[in-house]
Amino acid sequence: MYQTETKICQNCKNQFTIEPEDFEFYVKIKVPAPTFCPDCREQRRIAFRNERSLYKRNCDLCGQSVVSRVSPDKLYKMYCSKCWWSDKWDPFSFGRDYDFNRPFFEQYKELLFSTPHISLLGGNSVNSDWVNQETDDKNCYLNVGGHFNEDSAYNTYEFKSNNCFDNFWAYSNQLCYENIQCERCYKTCFSGECFDCQDTYLSFDCKNCSNIFGCVGLRNKQYHIFNQPYSKEEYLNFLKENSISSYKNLDQLKERAKNIRKSMPHRFASTLKSNNVLGHFITESRNAQNSWNAEKIEDCKNIYLAIDLKDVYDASSFGWGELCYEAGHCGGLYNSKFFLYIFGGGGDVTSRNAFNLEYCYSTIASNNCFGCANMQKGEYCILNKKYTKEEYEELLPKIIKHMEEMPYVDKGGRVYKYGEFFPVEFSPFYYNETVAMDYFPMTKEQVMENGFLWNDYESETKYEFSDYEIPDDINNVKDDILTKILKCEVSGKAYKIIPMELEFYRKMGLPIPRRAPLQRHKDRISQLLPRKLYNRRCMCNGANSKLQMANSYKNTITHSHGNEPCSNEIKTPYASDRPEIVYCEQCYQAEVV
Repeated sequence: MYQTETKICQNCKNQFTIEPEDFEFYVKIKVPAPTFCPDCREQRRIAFRNERSLYKRNCDLCGQSVVSRVSPDKLYKMYCSKCWWSDKWDPFSFGRDYDFNRPFFEQYKELLFSTPHISLLGGNSVNSDWVNQETDDKNCYLNVGGHFNEDSAYNTYEFKSNNCFDNFWAYSNQLCYENIQCERCYKTCFSGECFDCQDTYLSFDCKNCSNIFGCVGLRNKQYHIFNQPYSKEEYLNFLKENSISSYKNLDQLKERAKNIRKSMPHRFASTLKSNNVLGHFITESRNAQNSWNAEKIEDCKNIYLAIDLKDVYDASSFGWGELCYEAGHCGGLYNSKFFLYIFGGGGDVTSRNAFNLEYCYSTIASNNCFGCANMQKGEYCILNKKYTKEEYEELLPKIIKHMEEMPYVDKGGRVYKYGEFFPVEFSPFYYNETVAMDYFPMTKEQVMENGFLWNDYESETKYEFSDYEIPDDINNVKDDILTKILKCEVSGKAYKIIPMELEFYRKMGLPIPRRAPLQRHKDRISQLLPRKLYNRRCMCNGANSKLQMANSYKNTITHSHGNEPCSNEIKTPYASDRPEIVYCEQCYQAEVV
């Protein structure tokens, strides 16, 4: 029987706990317990994920200028998608014998940076050159991490949606703008965690509502303003008198909506149709701990942005997998560990026909491979060299033993034996190009101190800002704005308004943004709850008005705990110093649902 153990992370030096069920999982997949804490493990994985730092550069095979996630100053080869998927080159020509006189990771790094990297991930898209890690898009621009979208731009994790701009996690939406984690919504703007809503503005945690403005926690309502009911005529008059087509008016209305949001109880975490789960935004799952933005996962832990997983630990942006560990940005794998950018069936992420992969990077539609990089349809390969089944099975245990006896040690003194993910300096991307900068922001000095790399590359294209003042109201914006170089009010970076974007703002009656797309993305990320759980007590103070505090909510009905404060303990991503009123499941259900 395993016992709970407390360890010291060899990276951040903080304590972390390994539970008995964790040890059982590690034994099942035949790996030693980790030496990095969960946060450092996630930071390390997503430091390999470049979503939105895109550049123009020439393919090193055909010479054509293409959009690429590999900046022109990178010294390793980059092939455009057409060339990378072609038979014009042989990934196995980079194969090499294993050298037992050198650490495995040292040999792997040489292989990783000698093989050509693909320009962008994704495929089957039309008129969507500037999208990354997207498939089946049409007329999309600067979308990342989504699938099956049309006429959309600047979205992160948009799925099966059209005419949507500047959203984070948008599923089956239409005509939506500046939302966070909204699904099946129509004409919804500046809202969060709203489902099945239409004509919804500046609202949060509303379901099956229409024609609502600045509302929180409503169910099956219409014609509400700041949580108060109105007639249809009164509602329409309010919209006329408080037009969001004006940038100044919109800013004032946002402040009023923020105050309403602070005054209403928040559910301690968003979970739906799930059992025994801890985290936030979890749907149709069971036995999932420390999981975030996850759907249909079972017996999982430390999961971030995932769908359809079973028996998986430590995965980021991963779908359709089983019995996997330390996985990033992949789909369709079985019994695999320590891998990045792998898809089971040559791009078919929903199939699980890639299996038995270890320490592999972008080895597409492959199985029974160890330490391979940037290849397709490999089997029984080590360092991109082909072996017979018998040779492979004889050599692999010797390599694992060698990794234990001769570990790789990085400049920071971190030791990488078998069981550790790729060292951070192996990332083909610099830290400030990756998703790690969103969730673990650091200064350049901190990045370098922690062993990551920093990108100082800037495009040779120089922009001269236009002598142009953006009109306050979209109704006063003319087509000449499409020719202007605008300056972001926060970063000072240049940005432009593209034609389909201007058409969208006019159709929706929305003002022109004063911030560049990347800054708008950062603004949305800053609104996300941290991927961390805090132990707290429910803030419901009961029905006794004498117990009501200045920043608390007065219940509309008597809860099961009566006049006394609720004693339920909760694990929530809302830290105690945040302004929100946080209720346990029972108190939230009593008030909101």
